Amino acid sequence: CAPYKSVLTHGYVVDKDGKKMSKSLGNVVAPQEVIQKHGAEILRLWVSAVDYREDIRISDEILSRLVDAYRRLRNTCRYILGNISDLTPSKMVKPEDMDGLDRFAWHLASQAHAKVLEAYREYEFHKVYHTLHNLCATELSSFYLDILKDRLYTSAPDSLKRRSAQTAMYHILMMLMADMAPILSFMAEEVFRHLPAALRPEAATVFSLRADQMPTLALSPEELAVWESLQIVRATATKAIEPLRK
Repeated sequence: CAPYKSVLTHGYVVDKDGKKMSKSLGNVVAPQEVIQKHGAEILRLWVSAVDYREDIRISDEILSRLVDAYRRLRNTCRYILGNISDLTPSKMVKPEDMDGLDRFAWHLASQAHAKVLEAYREYEFHKVYHTLHNLCATELSSFYLDILKDRLYTSAPDSLKRRSAQTAMYHILMMLMADMAPILSFMAEEVFRHLPAALRPEAATVFSLRADQMPTLALSPEELAVWESLQIVRATATKAIEPLRK
């Protein structure tokens, strides 16, 4: 019998113009050179970002974009770590007592987490990359964490509003960490080791965590409708403000 359960085949690796790589053309991108310049994480991120069912393109320009995406993911994790340093399990807020915005952010992250788990099961790794990047760049950095700064920096340390935000960020970080671990292994392990001691799960490594057992939150259709309406209003207001800002 076959010594495997399933086989994954992928397209041909070509340069940015879709041409076959050859030494005579001088367009070869060697994996070892990528690792030496950017690190193994960026090479794995590239593998996850492409749709391998077609020919796979690689170039310095493509890798540079992935370096930016990597930094976005890393900075999001670092920002959350820096803002939950004094959180303990006893100070975490129950979901029903949390601020509405925090509940909505946890809901968005939970949806992304479900998409990532399904993408891994279906070997659709490009969906893992795009879902994680979109979550960090759009839904967290440009929306949730941007709004949250005032509350995190000016509220009393033990206030409900601050603890509510910290609770949501902790749950979001745990899902992010578990979702990125198969691809961004070094970063996921680094984040795991920098979790506050009181919040660290009883596990020796990030790879001991069960991604399918992370606490998630799903809003009711009524509660979700309110936040979706607010997002439309916010997008319209932001568009109107931008010319004035410039």
